[in-house]
Amino acid sequence: MKKVAVVTRNHQSHYEALRTSLGCLLEDHQVSYLVLDEEIRPDEAFTDNLGFLEEMEGRRYSNHPANVEKYGFTYMDLAEMGELLRDQDIIIPF
Repeated sequence: MKKVAVVTRNHQSHYEALRTSLGCLLEDHQVSYLVLDEEIRPDEAFTDNLGFLEEMEGRRYSNHPANVEKYGFTYMDLAEMGELLRDQDIIIPF
């Protein structure tokens, strides 16, 4: 099992990054989905996939307070994200 971080900053790539996270989970990797600086804009499919991420024991982090308050992300500031990224085997940026 590899540790994989999927990092997205642009709202246009949030959904594709989430889908990539799910694909990595299906390959039995330990996945962290990180959303930087922006609030996600979930539609029904996005919300369903966030649920799948949680069910499959993927982790989700954000430095944006709205993602924490509204969507159940764990808050992580940029310094903490840097520490998390140093501990990963694979980093997939979007």
